[in-house]
Amino acid sequence: MVETHPRVTDAGPPDALAAERIRVVAARLKAMIDDDAPQAGFSISEDELNAVLAAGQRLAPGTFGRAHVDGGHATLDLSVGPPLVPHALWANLHLSVAPSDSGLVLDSARLGRLPVPPWLALEAIRIGLDRKLGDGLGSDLLASVAWVRLNLTPRDAKPAVAVAFDFDAAGGPEFFGRLRARVIEAAGSTARDRVYMLAWILDQRARRGGLPRDGSILPWLKQALTAPSDPRNREADREGLRAALYTLALVCGDPDFGTSIAVGFNERMQSAASGCAGTTLAGRADLRKHFLVSAGLYAVNTGQAAFGMGELKELLDSNPGGSGFSFDDMAADLAGVRFARAFLAAPPERWADMLARIATEADIMPSIDGLPSGLSEAEFRARFRDVDSPEYAAMVAEIERRVDALPLDQPRG
Repeated sequence: MVETHPRVTDAGPPDALAAERIRVVAARLKAMIDDDAPQAGFSISEDELNAVLAAGQRLAPGTFGRAHVDGGHATLDLSVGPPLVPHALWANLHLSVAPSDSGLVLDSARLGRLPVPPWLALEAIRIGLDRKLGDGLGSDLLASVAWVRLNLTPRDAKPAVAVAFDFDAAGGPEFFGRLRARVIEAAGSTARDRVYMLAWILDQRARRGGLPRDGSILPWLKQALTAPSDPRNREADREGLRAALYTLALVCGDPDFGTSIAVGFNERMQSAASGCAGTTLAGRADLRKHFLVSAGLYAVNTGQAAFGMGELKELLDSNPGGSGFSFDDMAADLAGVRFARAFLAAPPERWADMLARIATEADIMPSIDGLPSGLSEAEFRARFRDVDSPEYAAMVAEIERRVDALPLDQPRG
């Protein structure tokens, strides 16, 4: 069932075009979910499928995938290896989806060299989705598939998969309510509820002159994370910390972060956001945003994915009209992840001491001197080729070295 080598060997890393395709797919999917319609259609081209799979390499290292669509089948090949699979072994999965007017139909499946009955593979997918999404959402999502059609694009376009959903079969509006509830649960319902109150506190403090409207973001950061520690209820303390990271990401980072925790950007938050809009990190507002959003994403339990998402955004920025691929932005992303990780990993009674040790921005943000910035796609390719090249890995390693040297989570001497 497991093998000593991956079967997917031609899956390249994501590039600027892949990042743009992922953005389009995400917007299409979000629009379908936000619509709450009882019936909906969703289409994705072969190129878009492979862009999503390429992103998976960065969000879940050790995962490689390729998709192929023609008029008769849509095939998906996945190779999952180290570090997800131990002992340098690989799990190679092959699935073939057939066009159907009666739900999702697999016409073949294979794990390594072992053929798997299609019904058993579909049952495994259902169980996996239920475990990932919770509350039977995976089962309901599969049950809501009305039909699957292939290669419906014009003759000169790339092949695609089109799926029709009948959400009435999954409970209609109740299904979307449960889906949103799952997002809230993942974010932490207590932490989510505290976001509104903390945004109000930050807004009031800024109005009274207790927080600066320009200069360093540090006072905002330390104010949000300053909370009494109760040794009798560590979980409540941890939820409060997550709420602080969420609030900073939403108010001083990016309002779109609210989608990650199912929190709307209300007037109170708009007022608080205007208060910190002039603040900076390392003298730049964009680095402030990168740092805080990455810290917030880590707190939503995306873990490793937080840095990968920042990496994909830089690829997107390297497209025409973007701000360019910037390793200094990536440094802020990684610094934000490490900041959140350091606090969430520490016992609450240490937080006050950790905050007291943050005297300057250099305690949480590394130097960005010499890091390439604003590279177009052509410039990035000429210098680094792609995100799997040794040159790129060396640059990321240099950023990690600088972040590792930050004093925040170092033993106190």
